[in-house]
Amino acid sequence: MSKKEFFIFLLVLVFLFPFSVVLFWPTQKLTFIACSVGEGDAILLTKGFTQVLIDGGPNDQVLNCLAQNIPFYDRTIELVINTHPDKDHVTGLVEVLKRFQVKQILAYKFDIESNIAKQFYSLITENQVSLYSPKKGEKIKLDGLEFITLWPDSRILGATSAQSKTNQASLVLHLRAYDFDAVLTGDITEKEEGEIIKDYRFEDIEVLKVAHHGSKYSSSENFLEAVKPQIAIISVGKNQWGHPTKEVLDRLQGIGAKILRTDQQTIKLSM
Repeated sequence: MSKKEFFIFLLVLVFLFPFSVVLFWPTQKLTFIACSVGEGDAILLTKGFTQVLIDGGPNDQVLNCLAQNIPFYDRTIELVINTHPDKDHVTGLVEVLKRFQVKQILAYKFDIESNIAKQFYSLITENQVSLYSPKKGEKIKLDGLEFITLWPDSRILGATSAQSKTNQASLVLHLRAYDFDAVLTGDITEKEEGEIIKDYRFEDIEVLKVAHHGSKYSSSENFLEAVKPQIAIISVGKNQWGHPTKEVLDRLQGIGAKILRTDQQTIKLSM
């Protein structure tokens, strides 16, 4: 490329840059995106220049979701939430921490042997990211978004160390944003669902993130009747466990919920 051609190229870039920024200028509406990451969880919330990422899936596919839904010039994520450090929820967060500036993380630090979880915790320390573990009943507020902590109970956290127990200690949140309400369940089981509805009353829930990819051991009739979501989102991919199970699909249909699955369609809701 000659000097003249290079100069023209630079002029074109300078001319086009303002238009590209305007083209990718984010909306002030809340957008709820269930990222397609296979058999795992990753939910992205965007509102203006505020982004919240809840879990990261079992691989680096979450990066594609971020690239498609965050302006290319925005390399900061205001809040990352890890419901629990199983591989299908935390692996993608390791890649996110390597590529984005993360301001705050909500998570619990479990004493487990998983190498990927250890990487996650190590990167939090290396990048000097603030890690906060909310208590049951606590409210976290960010740019018009409110997260109410519904679970885990402190007793569960105190007893949880083995990998097999992390599902039961999943961070469960009720998201409130203006007239929109969503329940984010991690991988809790029917037992934890029962404990939650003993203490908490749900009203006008638009979205339920179905627990544990549609496992038959979650999404009990009592819990679904208490939540009564308009939309049930199942984050799922090819798997050996039969997720989502017929039992769960039947229960969701029984309460009249519209079922959306990440293995079947792009899920992007704007409010």
